[in-house]
Amino acid sequence: MGGIADIPTSAQPIHAAAKQTGRSLLWRLIVPTCLGVAALVCGIAVYAPHEVVDTAITEALVKGEQTARQLQTLRSFYSEHVVMKATQAGVSASPTYKADSKTIPVPTTFILDVAEAFRENGLLVRLVSPYPWPTRQGRVLDSFQIEAWEHLKQNPGGIWSRREQLEGREVLRLAVADSMQASCVGCHNTNASSPKKDWKVGDVRGLIEVVQPIEAILAGSRALSWKLVGGGTLGGLALLGLLLANAMRLIRPLSDITRSIHAMARGTRDQPIPHTGRSDELGTVARALQDLQEQTEERARAEALVTHMARHDALTRLPNRILFRENLEQDLVRVRRGETLAVLCLDLDNFKGVNDTLGHPVGDALLKAVADRLRGCIGETDTVARLGGDEFAIVQVAASQPVAARVLAQHVIETLSAPYEIDGHSVVIGTSAGIAVASHDGADPDEILKNADMALYRAKAAGRGTYRFFQADMDASMQARRLLELDLRTALARNEFQLYYQPLVDLRASELNGFEALLRWMHPTRGTVSPADFIPLAEEIGLITSIGAWVLKQACAQAATWPAHLTVAVNLSPVQFLSRTLVLDVVSALGSSGLPASRLELEITEAVMLQDTETTLATLAQLKGLGVRISMDDFGTGYSSLSYLRKFPFDKIKIDQSFIRDLSTRPESMAIIRAIAGLGAALGIATTAEGVETEDQLRVVRAEGCTQVQGYLLGRPTPASTIPGLLLEFENKRSLAV
Repeated sequence: MGGIADIPTSAQPIHAAAKQTGRSLLWRLIVPTCLGVAALVCGIAVYAPHEVVDTAITEALVKGEQTARQLQTLRSFYSEHVVMKATQAGVSASPTYKADSKTIPVPTTFILDVAEAFRENGLLVRLVSPYPWPTRQGRVLDSFQIEAWEHLKQNPGGIWSRREQLEGREVLRLAVADSMQASCVGCHNTNASSPKKDWKVGDVRGLIEVVQPIEAILAGSRALSWKLVGGGTLGGLALLGLLLANAMRLIRPLSDITRSIHAMARGTRDQPIPHTGRSDELGTVARALQDLQEQTEERARAEALVTHMARHDALTRLPNRILFRENLEQDLVRVRRGETLAVLCLDLDNFKGVNDTLGHPVGDALLKAVADRLRGCIGETDTVARLGGDEFAIVQVAASQPVAARVLAQHVIETLSAPYEIDGHSVVIGTSAGIAVASHDGADPDEILKNADMALYRAKAAGRGTYRFFQADMDASMQARRLLELDLRTALARNEFQLYYQPLVDLRASELNGFEALLRWMHPTRGTVSPADFIPLAEEIGLITSIGAWVLKQACAQAATWPAHLTVAVNLSPVQFLSRTLVLDVVSALGSSGLPASRLELEITEAVMLQDTETTLATLAQLKGLGVRISMDDFGTGYSSLSYLRKFPFDKIKIDQSFIRDLSTRPESMAIIRAIAGLGAALGIATTAEGVETEDQLRVVRAEGCTQVQGYLLGRPTPASTIPGLLLEFENKRSLAV
């Protein structure tokens, strides 16, 4: 029942709650402050006396050690520079020097005489030893001296100290070792009264003890510590008073500000907030609260803008992938009620070429123009979005499918294919489209987008500028491709690749002068995988660089075992030129195999020359500088082969096998072969006819002036292990007309 009575009701005045909050805040300030001050005073009371006394004792210890070390040094100096020289001059040292004016004091007596001067400072100096010296007979070491002797005998460079009561006074006793000096060894070993006859330099013969009274020091330290305690207490109380005074000054402004915050939280504006004229932090808070209400609407507008930007593409102002997916999810609700919709995934054709040749500003302007045209293609209930890069998507609803999707796709392709005028440039691009229809091709956003994307992939593979509907076998095809990719990623590590070699025959000398290395993938379950299936995939996923490096190294190593006149030709992918490591891979392959660079021939296609021509030509020049031969493969099938021959001095051009295959059916093929062979002869470049399979084809290419031939008629691709037998077979047939 008591708990219920404590709950404030809405009828209670608001200032009562504020007053209660103020008392709570004051209480929270007072209690920690009092505890903090009490802890500070107690800390000073406990810590200060011990610390002050310890500091005083430490200073006394340092003073005692300095005195002992000074006496130690003085004794050494006196022995070495006074007693030794006096003895050499015939003057003897005696402990009774005061009774004999012709003697000087021994070092022990000299130190004791000097030590008398320290008595004025309250210091007592003693020379003690466990040995029965003539002047110390009958003396017994006390416990401190025994402990010091045992310690310093093992550690002559150390000290031994102790605080204790001595003759009714509190003193600090400190001892250091009194070691044997070089000037003393001979004297002590020959002196009849010496307690030991085998002294050595450094032996500890006794102790130098300094006794320092510390009663006055301790009394002063205790007085100082109590002053510190008193001062700390007074300072803590003063601090407490200041904190409490300031706390009281803060309570009312905080209560006023709290009431204003509560009013703003309820959505109403309070009376003008007091204390805005203050120059301290509370005034800053009050002024900030006064401005907060006015800023609320502006902040709401800003939040709406941020929300819009988070769901729209900044360049084209179209919905982005996030908003597109949200709208698609809402539209799919209508599909569950029996309606249909279609999703079209669009990808611009040749857009990258625009960016690369005209620059990104033109590319951005083109994307804006594409977005404007797409807005004009769709209906009021449809959605068009930019998913990223040159990818767009459309959701078509409230239409008869799939007919409406087919019409829309054709309309979009035609609309986007019309020329654009961008910053004075006439730009022509195309688009491909993939279509998925819900619910036949998917019932959730992710599935239908995935299927539309697979249909787009099929449309681009079909030649671009067209559209394709999703079909179930597309998914199976993509799954098969993913499985092939997984196997390809491990094929190199599993040693599943193998090189086959096809002979290259010199038509003029009618002899074998090399082989072309051809890559084969021997899969354990798929069998032999065609290069046409896995090479494009390796280029797409970035594995061709490592595979190409392996081919180079393997081909060079195997060619190094052949007769010295045979060469090996290796095909290079355009992707290898982009890796920037091609030259290093070639150098590594040649270096590890020992194959001369002149026996390696690298074959490139015109696709290599289409990308970053200056960089490509520089790379080719580096390879040429190594001594490697460079061939243009599939010559005559590209765009501008003649310009490539002018830009780079190729060693060989290989006539594409399509021209050889069509010799019997297309007369123009013979004219092309004749022109290429004549061009090669004029430029001093060797020409190789690929794909020769019949005697008639061989006869034609020889008559037209080709210098080298390759094809099934001369030899099929064969493993490296069969090459020795193949060489022997060619040697036996050398006399025949090839």
